[in-house]
Amino acid sequence: MKATGAELSNLRKVRQASVALNVWQPEVVRGRHKQIVEQCVVPADSRIHALEMELRLCKQHITGLDKAYRDEKRRLDAAKEQLASVKYHPLRDYSSTSGRVDECCIKRKKLKKEHINCKF
Repeated sequence: MKATGAELSNLRKVRQASVALNVWQPEVVRGRHKQIVEQCVVPADSRIHALEMELRLCKQHITGLDKAYRDEKRRLDAAKEQLASVKYHPLRDYSSTSGRVDECCIKRKKLKKEHINCKF
C-alpha cells in the first residue's frame, strides 16, 4: 500500500509537469518537466485512476479484515468469560454439575457389587 501511495504521488507530479509544459517557462525548467513526462510510458491519468482504485480496494479489504478481527476477538472474549465461569473454585458450590457424575459412580459401584455377589 505504501508503494502504491508513493507511485500515485509520483504520477501526480508527472501530471503536473505535463500541464506545466503547456505554459511558458524557462528552458531549464521546461527541460526538466519534459524529462519527467517522457519517463512515464503509460498515460498518467489512466495510471492514476488505476492506482486510486487499487488504494480503495486495499482500504476496503483492510476494513473487512479489521471487522473480522474484531468479531473473532469478541468471540474469544466471550469464550474466555464462559471458561472463567466453568473453572473450579473451592468456595463455590458445584453440586448441580457434580451430582450427575456422582450418580454415574454410584451406579458403577452398584453394578460392580452385584457382579461380585453373583460370582459367589
